[in-house]
Amino acid sequence: FNGNRYKVGELTEDYQNREDNEIIFLKLLRPSNINTQIPTWDLMMKNVYNLNATQVEKENFELRINYRDDAVGFNNPSLNEGILTRDKPLIRLLGLDRLNSFNDPQFDGNFDFIEGFTINSKKGKIYKDFINLIKEIPELQNIYGQKVFNSIILSMTKSHQDILNLFNLCNSLIPDKNIPSLTPLIEEIEELQSSHLILNEMLKNKKYNKFIKTLKHNNQEVMLGYSDSNKDGGIIASQWNVYKAQISLFNIAMKNNININFFHGRGGTISRGGGPTYDSIMSQPKGTISSQIRYTEQGEVISDKYSTRYLAFENLKLGSAAFINTSSSTLESNLKYENIFEELSHNSYSKYRSLVDKNNLINYFENVTPVNLLSTLNIGSRPVKRSNKVTSLDNYRAIPWVFGWAQTRSTLTGWYGAGTAFESLISKYGIQKVRRIYETSNFFQNLISNIEMTVFKSDLKISKLYVDELVGEEYQDIYEDILVESKLVIKMIKQIKQNSELLNDNKVLKNTLNIRNAYLDPLSLIQVSLMKKMRKKELSQFENNALLLSINGLAAGLRNTG
Repeated sequence: FNGNRYKVGELTEDYQNREDNEIIFLKLLRPSNINTQIPTWDLMMKNVYNLNATQVEKENFELRINYRDDAVGFNNPSLNEGILTRDKPLIRLLGLDRLNSFNDPQFDGNFDFIEGFTINSKKGKIYKDFINLIKEIPELQNIYGQKVFNSIILSMTKSHQDILNLFNLCNSLIPDKNIPSLTPLIEEIEELQSSHLILNEMLKNKKYNKFIKTLKHNNQEVMLGYSDSNKDGGIIASQWNVYKAQISLFNIAMKNNININFFHGRGGTISRGGGPTYDSIMSQPKGTISSQIRYTEQGEVISDKYSTRYLAFENLKLGSAAFINTSSSTLESNLKYENIFEELSHNSYSKYRSLVDKNNLINYFENVTPVNLLSTLNIGSRPVKRSNKVTSLDNYRAIPWVFGWAQTRSTLTGWYGAGTAFESLISKYGIQKVRRIYETSNFFQNLISNIEMTVFKSDLKISKLYVDELVGEEYQDIYEDILVESKLVIKMIKQIKQNSELLNDNKVLKNTLNIRNAYLDPLSLIQVSLMKKMRKKELSQFENNALLLSINGLAAGLRNTG
């Protein structure tokens, strides 16, 4: 505060050997001037409070915030002084009581238990910083214009109630006209499959429906996540369920007489929805792109596509051309080959889960790849794991999951499970029918093209070096499993496309990747050697820097690593 650092909290030893004139600010301690606008109030009021409990349940949960009045020795739920604060419950002053038990904007004297906004029940933490941000929206809109906040995206939306809770919270803090669009981000396989039910229940709410139709020009945006659905179910299950979700969401929107706009949360890699923009837009369900489409460009893709005026112009032109070519207001209701793609997705998902559900898979991943070093590099926006205490696939964020496998040159997140699924399809329907599907389906063409490019980038001979040098014999079966599936997917793609080699129909890309690999191989050898020395704790500071540079070098060389 004012250039000085203060400790927020109190311990007995803090008061020992203190000068009489020394000022100590303590959390929730009453200063001489009670005013929520003065800086000392913000200094005392932390934005995150730890309950020292985990797995907090909403039922019967009570949060009481009291002020201890030293004059009488009692705990009071409100302050006795101040024009703005007298007799107002502290829980309301802190912005933690704005809704009643039905989530309507009405004070009821109780803590607003809203998962993800005011509380993290698993970690036992109370939040109030999000509330402060919402309250500032009208002022920011007055300064910078109404579109300064285009939307509030609610990640990991699990049910309609998540969005309705957010709407009611915003409604209790600011006027409806200032509330930005509320965008559910549907990310995992299960939620993608039930996304139409989530939207339908959202629109059944009369207040929210009125908000959409009167203040949002009858438009509802839905963001589709590729990263977590891929981590959850593999490449084919992810792509197919995103595809299906758009059709079911579009149908529900039409039934409720609203327009739906899709926001594609694409990452740099194929595993995270990346790939050629034109092909990606063209392969979306016919009729679901009518008035607009949004998609993210992130990570190294930004410099790859927009670092010069010419590159930016060409990529924007490709995206615009694809949008114009595929734009239509008529949904293709009879989805050709739906049952076949459903089987393909199911078989791919089963194969992928058979790998990631292995008991020692996470140990293999953490020992063979340099994923645990990513937190020391300035190349990510979020922590590698959601919690350091849990070792499971669910605990890993999608970006480091993709990044780690890419560093060892296996790139399995972009192809694993596809070989088994393609083989099953060919065995059941015959190669001629599968080829006809490939020739007539934009979705299938784009899917195979992306998988082909990703598996071409893999080099399991290099991956074998990581396994041989960094882990013991107990993990060899995992590598062998990955190797067998790699060979199978290559064989199946060659059969379907009737090519003798991968990327035979894209010589430029093939030559580019071959040239790039020649420069990547030495970096991989250096990385394996230095990781081995690190495990033995024989790494010098110079070598440690070299190890980190090898991660950066491979990331730059592979280009779309995460």
